[in-house]
Amino acid sequence: MSDFMSRASLAGAVDLSSLRKPEPALGSSAPVQQNGAASAPADLLKLPSLVAQGNETNLRNFIEVSNQLPVIIEFYAGWSEQSKALTPKLVKLTNQFAGRVLLMQIDLDSNVNVAKAFKVGSAPTVLALLRGQPVPLFDGDQPEANIQVVFERVLEIAAENGMSGVITVEEPSGQDLPPAMPPRHQAAYDAIDAGDYPQAIAEYEAALNENPGDNLAVVGLAQVKLLIRTDGIDFEKVLGSAPETSAEVLLKADACMAVGHPAQAFSTILTRFATVFGDEREVLRKHLLELFVICPPELPEMADARRQLAALLY
Repeated sequence: MSDFMSRASLAGAVDLSSLRKPEPALGSSAPVQQNGAASAPADLLKLPSLVAQGNETNLRNFIEVSNQLPVIIEFYAGWSEQSKALTPKLVKLTNQFAGRVLLMQIDLDSNVNVAKAFKVGSAPTVLALLRGQPVPLFDGDQPEANIQVVFERVLEIAAENGMSGVITVEEPSGQDLPPAMPPRHQAAYDAIDAGDYPQAIAEYEAALNENPGDNLAVVGLAQVKLLIRTDGIDFEKVLGSAPETSAEVLLKADACMAVGHPAQAFSTILTRFATVFGDEREVLRKHLLELFVICPPELPEMADARRQLAALLY
């Protein structure tokens, strides 16, 4: 955990100038003046939810919100076991603080430019945004009690800097509700939440039988298979290992991917791939391609790994 709690400084801003200009500000009840200041009183700030998805396009809206109250930023990855464990705790505590903090969740792999701007390279990583300034909080999963202490200290720092805003959650109208998830996908998500990975696989496979071009089902299927392969493993032991067999290489690669380090996952396989031939090489190649499926196509690490694979093949 960062030692930021020992100081109340807002120094150390990162350069966010490369990010796009904002779309209209969040919440019609908190209009933004031309100089960027929120014109509505802090205690009247209204937003659709205390938990929001952030991206390169809307980030500046949340920077405006951080002038009134702390914005907790969670960089997560869909395949990261630690992200899956941490997210429910962050959501729970955000709701418990009843509008005094806003949780912004950012998919690390789908928002490469944002991650670079915040100097974030792994998932999960949690920061606080206070008056537009990022403050590192912690990396990886943490006990709920520890996270609560961090939230409380963030609020103390916010108060010391004159930030006392409170969010009022507006109930969305029927028109504002997101479109329903396809039944097969919803069933797969429900199965994952229940820990029933075989059922999730069955749902994704059924979705692909119905629509072979369903790319979300392809990605979901690969993610669930990764969850199964890493279920119950000793991550610390596997990540610190020096694999000697192909099976050990694949397990370490899966562990790296599960904790949000795709570059290390790819290099683990490619290092072995360069030294073996025949059937073992084909097993490694297929496994690497399956890990590629999980990652967004624009991920730089994947482009580098594809080039390395091509060079080794040809």
